[in-house]
Amino acid sequence: MWRSLTVRRPPRSGSVRHVFSSAPIYDLIFRDLSPRTLVWLSRTCRLVQEAVNHFFQRAYNINRHLSRFFPDPLSFRSLQARTGLIISGSNALQFMDRTFYPESDLDIYSHPGHVYEVLEWIESFGYQFEPHKYQGEDWHNQVSPDWDGTIRRRRRVRHPLQEEYEDEDEASLARYSNIAEVYTFKRFVIMDGELVELRVQMIETIYNPIDTILKYHSTCVMNIITFDAAYSFYPIATFEDRSALKIPGSRHRPDVLAKYIKRGWRVYSVFRPVDLTQPYESPFLPNVTRWVGDRHCWIVPLDTSGVMPRTALSPSSERFSWDPSTQNGWTVLDRPSTLDGLRIPEMDTKLIATTVFRYNYLFPSKSLSMAICRWAHSQGKLYHELVTRSDWTWFDAEIPRFREVA
Repeated sequence: MWRSLTVRRPPRSGSVRHVFSSAPIYDLIFRDLSPRTLVWLSRTCRLVQEAVNHFFQRAYNINRHLSRFFPDPLSFRSLQARTGLIISGSNALQFMDRTFYPESDLDIYSHPGHVYEVLEWIESFGYQFEPHKYQGEDWHNQVSPDWDGTIRRRRRVRHPLQEEYEDEDEASLARYSNIAEVYTFKRFVIMDGELVELRVQMIETIYNPIDTILKYHSTCVMNIITFDAAYSFYPIATFEDRSALKIPGSRHRPDVLAKYIKRGWRVYSVFRPVDLTQPYESPFLPNVTRWVGDRHCWIVPLDTSGVMPRTALSPSSERFSWDPSTQNGWTVLDRPSTLDGLRIPEMDTKLIATTVFRYNYLFPSKSLSMAICRWAHSQGKLYHELVTRSDWTWFDAEIPRFREVA
């Protein structure tokens, strides 16, 4: 027997307007939606777009997020702006995933030459230095405020994942590849009537933060927060599929990766066949040239009201406003596994570490890196012949121009 179906009428426009004009109502809808679904939803009409935009502004309030660790988040973000300091690890993942792990700390990554300034800033907010067994009680005895970027930077490499240090003791301190040192600070505060321990870890990188982050244990933690935006390098895998690709050669302990599996991520040890046959459809984008902030990234712009902008690096240097981490690129190559027929990922980058640039950069293209190297060699030869450190000019502002003509 056939039963006639009741045809449901579409909701009246007034009802839709009421829902998407009231934050307490649409927040209940939006809070369980993934970032991509929210973006798709925002494209339906202007009313919903405005609601989604307002939700994003409140959900991704970086000042509120940082206030757990620092009472003056704008001061911290101004520090980020002038030093290129970035946030990564589980804290960046939490921010972009709109989740909270009570036991997690704040991991911040510093470029060479900014460590002293960053550590002094952390101490000024009541944090106490907690040295590990290879460090002295006072970090001032280990870190020099005087950094000379006009001297040779490249270190000889004996293995792609193990730097060759001049001092064996220094090698024992570097737990992971391309990390020079880790400084841990702790502070106790009262939150909701309870005593809470806050921990901030400042990671001093050998070359730059992106170089270190690309050697993480897996793709799900390849997310960063700069002074003006948050970036996810593999957003479809991380936030839509809840999947991750293990990066071979990472020196992280196995329990670190296990922690993210327990938090709900599905981890792959090798590429799937479909990843290689359809690389642009794969969430891991094998053999695709990548840049921080490219169309494959998810970018969350942050409100910079009250953040002090970066000044020129020196009187003769051209000022730039972008964060140095955004001028880095890479390619995930597929390499043969020890098991026949399987392919594993390998992070491929070309490092540029020259006295012509204040910061070190990674490039995914050999031709581009060679062009910059040749130009930098000529510039460096000229400046080393003519001026000393006190009159040095940094040419970092040229980096985006090289990319434009590449």
